[in-house]
Amino acid sequence: MSKVDGNGPSRLSEMQALVDDLADALHRSVAVDNPRFELLCASAQTGPIDQIRVTAIIDRAPPTPPLPWMLSLGVATSTEPVRLPGNDEYGMLPRVCFPIRAEGLLLGYLWLFDEPPVSDIDMAEAGRTAAALAPLLASDDTEIRSRADDLARLLAAAITPQSAAAAVQEAVDRNYLTTRGNLIVHVADLRPRRGRTQSDREGRDLPLELARRQFTRPFLARYTDDQLVTVTKIATPGEIGEFESTLVRTVRAAGYEVTAAGTATAATAPDLEQSTHRAAFAATLSAPRIGQKSFRRWEDLGTWRLLYGRPIEPDTVREISEDADLLLRTGSAEHWKTVIAYLDAGRRVDTTCEALSIHRATLYYRLNRIRELLGADALDDGWRATSLHIALKLHHHLTDTRQ
Repeated sequence: MSKVDGNGPSRLSEMQALVDDLADALHRSVAVDNPRFELLCASAQTGPIDQIRVTAIIDRAPPTPPLPWMLSLGVATSTEPVRLPGNDEYGMLPRVCFPIRAEGLLLGYLWLFDEPPVSDIDMAEAGRTAAALAPLLASDDTEIRSRADDLARLLAAAITPQSAAAAVQEAVDRNYLTTRGNLIVHVADLRPRRGRTQSDREGRDLPLELARRQFTRPFLARYTDDQLVTVTKIATPGEIGEFESTLVRTVRAAGYEVTAAGTATAATAPDLEQSTHRAAFAATLSAPRIGQKSFRRWEDLGTWRLLYGRPIEPDTVREISEDADLLLRTGSAEHWKTVIAYLDAGRRVDTTCEALSIHRATLYYRLNRIRELLGADALDDGWRATSLHIALKLHHHLTDTRQ
C-alpha cells in the first residue's frame, strides 16, 4: 500500500510510483529516506522486514540508536551503493543503501533489504530508480512548502468566523480534512528541544514536517510565534490519541518540544475561533505537565473554566481574592496548602487530615491561625471562600509551573 496519498503533490506521487514499481520488480521492500534518515515513502511489505523499518513507517523518525553505526559505514559520504551487514544489536536485517545525489548534493537514500542478497541485475535496476528519484527529491521541499502554505492559509481562514465554513469545505474538497468526525482544535506551545543535534539546528522546518505527516492523517496546521495550532476531524476517541502522538513526534523530529498543550471541540466551523481560544486557555493550564504528551482538554477543565478569558498569572490571583493576596503575603506555604486541602475536602476534617497527612489537632491549629490572619468568616462565607479557593488553586498551578 502506498505510504503517500495519491491526491498529494504530483512529484510525491511520482516518487511513490517509482518505489512501488521497484518493489514489484525486485519482489522486496523498498524505502526512501531524506538526508536526515526520516522516511519519505515506502512500498508495501514484500519479503523480510525488521522492527527498525516498522518503527520508521509508524513514527516517520530516524532510527536513532543505529545511526552512528550506519554513518560509520559511509552511507552519507559514498557516491556508490553501500552494503550494510545485519546487526543483531539493533535487530537490523542486512541492507543495501543507494545514496541519492544530484550534482554531488546528498538528497536522500534508497534502501533495499539484502536478504536474500540483491543480484547485480537488481542492483542496476535500483540504481536507475535512485537516479530517477534525484530530480524529484530536489524539488520535493518546494512542493511540500506549497502544501504547508496551503494548510496555514486554510487554518487562518477556518478560525475566522466569516470565512470558516468556506475554508473547512475547501479543506475537505482538497483532502486536507476528512469528511467524517467532529472538528477538533489543538494548540501547543513549543520551544527548541534541549540537546538538539546539529541536523536539528540546520534547516529543520516544522511546517514542512507537518505537511509531510498530513498525508497520513489529514489536518490543517499553522506554526507562528512559538505556537502550533491544528484543526482536524476526529471520529473516535482512539483517533485523538493517534493524532496527538503524531503531533508530538513531528514536533520532536523538527527539534522542538511541547511545553503546554490544549484541545477543544468545535460544534460547527464558525465555532472554530472560540474553540481555538479555549484550547489555548486549556494549554495554559497544562504547563506543569512539561515533558508529557497529554493535551489538556477544555471539556475536562471543570471549575477552571471560571477563569476563561483572564490571564493565568500572579496578578489574577490577587485580583480574584484579597484574602488570597493577604494569606500569600503574611502566611506560609503550609497555610495556603491547608486552605486548598480543607476546601477541596468540603471542609471535612478527616478527609483534610488524610490529604495533608496530619493530625486533627494540627489541622485545627492551622485553621485557627488562618482565621486570625483573614478573619473568622474567611473559610465559611460561601462567596468569599469560593474566590479564595479559586485564587489559591491558581497560585498552586503557577507555583508548579515555575518549578
